[in-house]
Amino acid sequence: MRNMKNIKIVSCLLAYVLSFSACTSTFDEMNTNPDATTQVKSSMLATTVIKDMVTKIWEYNEFLSRRMFWGEQINNAQYNRFGTDSFSYIRILTNAKQMMELASEEDKDAYSGLFYFMKGWNFWRCTMSMGDIPYSQALDIEEYRYPVYDSQKDVFIGVLSDLEKADEFFATANTFEGDPFYKGDPVKWRKATNVLRLKVLISLSKRVDDTPELNIKETFARIVAEGNLFQSNDDNLQVVYSDKQGQQNPFHNSFVKSINEYAGSALLIDPLKKFEDYRLFYYFSPAQAMTDELYLAPGQKLLEPSDWNAYQGLDVAAVFGEESKKIANKMHSRPNGVYRLSYAGVPYIRLGYADMNFTIAEAIERGWLKGDAQKYYEDGIRASFRFVASTVPAEYRNGREITDEYIENYLKGPYVAYNTKGTQTERLKQIWIQVYIARYYHMQYDDYYDYRRNTYPEFPINPNTNLNDDKTKIPMRWQYPENELLYNKEQYLAALDRQWGGTDNVNNVMWLLK
Repeated sequence: MRNMKNIKIVSCLLAYVLSFSACTSTFDEMNTNPDATTQVKSSMLATTVIKDMVTKIWEYNEFLSRRMFWGEQINNAQYNRFGTDSFSYIRILTNAKQMMELASEEDKDAYSGLFYFMKGWNFWRCTMSMGDIPYSQALDIEEYRYPVYDSQKDVFIGVLSDLEKADEFFATANTFEGDPFYKGDPVKWRKATNVLRLKVLISLSKRVDDTPELNIKETFARIVAEGNLFQSNDDNLQVVYSDKQGQQNPFHNSFVKSINEYAGSALLIDPLKKFEDYRLFYYFSPAQAMTDELYLAPGQKLLEPSDWNAYQGLDVAAVFGEESKKIANKMHSRPNGVYRLSYAGVPYIRLGYADMNFTIAEAIERGWLKGDAQKYYEDGIRASFRFVASTVPAEYRNGREITDEYIENYLKGPYVAYNTKGTQTERLKQIWIQVYIARYYHMQYDDYYDYRRNTYPEFPINPNTNLNDDKTKIPMRWQYPENELLYNKEQYLAALDRQWGGTDNVNNVMWLLK
């Protein structure tokens, strides 16, 4: 998890090195549990690596994506104060590698596929955060105690190769044990792998014309043509919560007390109202000062929870004290009760069918492949609505019902209907705003990554509240782990010099975005 509060983070690479010198053989002998298993199974490690990948959830990410405002304190992500990141993305891969190495011949392909999926996923996330990172030597720490930082371009080449290997292994794999989400179904994991490949490729949109060796367009088109992709929301890679201990919605107000004071931002609520989008009523609760007699302001007409005017979006870049007053007076739309009050909550998507359709629509608009961008755009919207309708119980819908008839009428709306006669930029903006709407409490980092790439939707910047050193900008990256300067100084300094003339600054623009 990213360190939004500038807490010092120990590099996972260092931690892995130091772990070998922590204990003596005598201590190990004296403290051995005779009843404990002495052999780690691939299935056990698979459970660990899968859960680590899909359950790292942090409510602050909604502030990063500008969909939410917090009224209790100044939030670092909300006001553009970025600190250091970590190489924790890579730590799990030591377990994943062991999982593959311990696998039987019967299970080898499945666990190899899972390893390469995790390797591609984690290194991609890591490089998207910081830029150049250790890759080629990062997992062979016994030989390379001070791993070099590979160029971001080379990391992407490696990531795409890893994911291609994952696809090949899953294509021949048997059902495997230890998978809490897809029940060991290699067909579903192959689909997820290829959806991830599309996301990685679309994140390279700024480098498509000057990196022919990456074959971005050709690879994207080939993956879509092969068809091993999500077919519905049933294929989503997602965390499903329940009332059971240890499986509960992490946003519940018994875990996150401040969530009751979170407020929806105008950046999300305004387009929902403009589009007459019923997801507004499923995402948010109405302002209590407008719908509850207990908090009704003098002279204010009491509104029904189904009234569009009962939903108020706050300016996430405004002076903190002013917006906080609105929250104190209950003039804000907080997250819907399904997120705050239900232990089952809403499943948390890491790779989704709706998102995949929007990605393909964007690629078609960019000319990467032939196809009907409008169809994928509309299918993405349908998938988002159907997911929301199927996961939010009736008591949390604020008097509105999402039906198939409503969805089809929505697609014909004046602001939503695909603008086939408009410009490419206008159509891309239609796609991107629907992506932003669909990702509410899902894939929040992806919204930030897309903003860096597309500058849309336009994140508000207020010099009076911006905590970035440059008051006119939103940070473009996180800094490297502080311990790299102490324990991998030579390679760390070489990477900084190669990229940005020796500076490690949050406003540095990485290769990906140039």
